[in-house]
Amino acid sequence: MGTSRTVVTGPGLRRWGLVLGLIVVLAAIPIAVGRWPVRAAGIDVGTLRARVAASAGQAFQGYAQSSGLLPLPSLPNLSQVTALVSGVTEMRTWYAGPDRWRVDVLGEGTERDLYQTPDAQFTWDFGDNQLTRVVGDQSVRLPRAADLTPPELARRVLSIAATDRVEPLPARRIAGVDAAGLRLVPAGPDTTVAHVDIWADPAHGLPVQAEITAKGGTRPVFVTRFLEIHFSSPDAAVLTPPAPRPGIGYTVTEAPDIISAINRRRPAFLPAGLAGLPRRDSVAGLSAVAVYGTGLASVVVVALPGRYGGQAYQQIQTYGQEVTVPGDSEASLIATGLLSVLAVRTGDRVFLVAGLVGPPLMQRVAGSLAERGR
Repeated sequence: MGTSRTVVTGPGLRRWGLVLGLIVVLAAIPIAVGRWPVRAAGIDVGTLRARVAASAGQAFQGYAQSSGLLPLPSLPNLSQVTALVSGVTEMRTWYAGPDRWRVDVLGEGTERDLYQTPDAQFTWDFGDNQLTRVVGDQSVRLPRAADLTPPELARRVLSIAATDRVEPLPARRIAGVDAAGLRLVPAGPDTTVAHVDIWADPAHGLPVQAEITAKGGTRPVFVTRFLEIHFSSPDAAVLTPPAPRPGIGYTVTEAPDIISAINRRRPAFLPAGLAGLPRRDSVAGLSAVAVYGTGLASVVVVALPGRYGGQAYQQIQTYGQEVTVPGDSEASLIATGLLSVLAVRTGDRVFLVAGLVGPPLMQRVAGSLAERGR
């Protein structure tokens, strides 16, 4: 069989050259638009901070992307959590208020939707064709994609670091918004966070981008931003979960709350201070959970008994490094440069500790918990 060749004449080459030139010009338009001078926001940084904190009432709908560079291993039973901070997450989100929103997590050939209604939460797994109604609240839970949209992450960070100083940043155009910027600079020396940069619409304070940079780093290790945003209330139908019908799996489940169960059966009484850090309870009535420290230099401590603690310790020990502690206790630490996760086993109990703090503080915490165990 012979091979055929396409002969392009001189006029044909000129026509294709024109087409390619137009493609290059069109492709360059978004880049050029992104480099146009951004109109000065004209807002005081303190006012912007207050508007961001009060932006939970602003409706919106958009497309967001988060990207993490933390070198966390894919821990058993925690792979979905570690993927949130060590990879790219694509999200379509609709928000009418704190009790009426929806976040779709999009993957290659997959989609998992989370609906919040005034009565319950619903998860819709497109791949499994499964709808689940989740009733009840979790006093303590793992992070999820909905926590990493720009508005949620920015508001959480500012609420935790309420007393840390903020500095103005140059305005930036993000998803078509001339956004005003601020930089949060933590005061505590023990945190691994160098600064958190937030850009928000100056009119109502809704954050459109947030970046976290670790100490010693030259670029952010975690970024969440809108690629598309509209400041309008979504249609009620979009916020309504699919109705159960033939062909769709449907289950009702209670929100898993293992910490509350442990607290009822084998309560642990954590100390008033730990490694020089003051204690503040994160959840009233849960003696097995406490937060120590202030601002971003805080750690969460969870006390786990028996097999729950043993399984958790084995996971951290497999991927972490040994930490020397006194007595017969043992400890292991996973440190990423931003997030640190510590497990301390003393007697029949394991203490899990996590925070945006460095190994030196975690080593002091490990020693303090081991001493308490003795």
